[in-house]
Amino acid sequence: MRLLITGIAGFVGRHLTDRALAEGHAVSGLSIEENAKELVPRAQVHVVDATDVAAVSEVFEAHGPDVIIHLAGYASVGRSFAAPMQTWHVNVTGTLGVLEAARQTVPSARCVVVTSGEIYGRVPLDHLPVNPDTPIRPLSPYAASKAAADLAAFQYREAYGQDVVRVRPFNHIGPGQDPRFVLPSVAKQVAETERDGLDRLTLNVGNVESRRDFTDVRDIVDAYLVVAERGDPDVAYQACTGRSVAVRELIDGIAGLSRVPVDVSSDASLRREGEQPDLYGSPGPLRDQLGWRPRIPLDQTLADTLDWWRGEVQKES
Repeated sequence: MRLLITGIAGFVGRHLTDRALAEGHAVSGLSIEENAKELVPRAQVHVVDATDVAAVSEVFEAHGPDVIIHLAGYASVGRSFAAPMQTWHVNVTGTLGVLEAARQTVPSARCVVVTSGEIYGRVPLDHLPVNPDTPIRPLSPYAASKAAADLAAFQYREAYGQDVVRVRPFNHIGPGQDPRFVLPSVAKQVAETERDGLDRLTLNVGNVESRRDFTDVRDIVDAYLVVAERGDPDVAYQACTGRSVAVRELIDGIAGLSRVPVDVSSDASLRREGEQPDLYGSPGPLRDQLGWRPRIPLDQTLADTLDWWRGEVQKES
């Protein structure tokens, strides 16, 4: 399979590239990162903005992909509140740019459009787990822009007959994630404290009781490849475990692996007003139709994440 990944140099893109190459696929991609070719040296990478239809079309024409997996986008719920216009532009215009470039240049290619479980937003707790028919009530610019991207993918499928499949992943974690997210932030701080020989670490975090559906990123990219190969365009797939875990459990898990004592302090100023307290989905169609199941236990994800950061901070020193 000739696979093209947008956002190839990102956290998920790098894992997807490794997995696809291991399966024998030919991989190319595009990224807005200037050092993208250094970050993903084993793939053919083009530094291109997904919102630029002409530039994206040139890349598609050059590679003639069988499958396009669209990952490129603004990825932070918290930061989207400070940059709503940028978030909407990147996530919606970028998705439209990829869909339109595919329609013009490789109309037979399958487009896997990755949105987010965050699009469901405010869900009554007695209505969990969410499913593809759960009403969409996004609570952040990030979630709303991903909901719009999801609708754009649906519209291109319906109006133009393109082979477009939607995947709505819930939270994913693992080695290599940006430290602006809570788990890698904690793992990095632990690794730095160990490296510097300090006696203990005090963490200031937000709402540690918030619960989300966390899946290892390596399982998530397996889901994307399964959908790329066998997914039904008329199904919106939810990539998730089907259960939620409190943020405190993640932090406690990393703390339990630390070589120094870790104290946790919850800072009320870091909490978002009106945040959904619990959110998890149902992986039913992915599991029942396509045979996908998460295989990496949470304990392994936490250990691998901390070990990755231990290696990174040693490189820095």
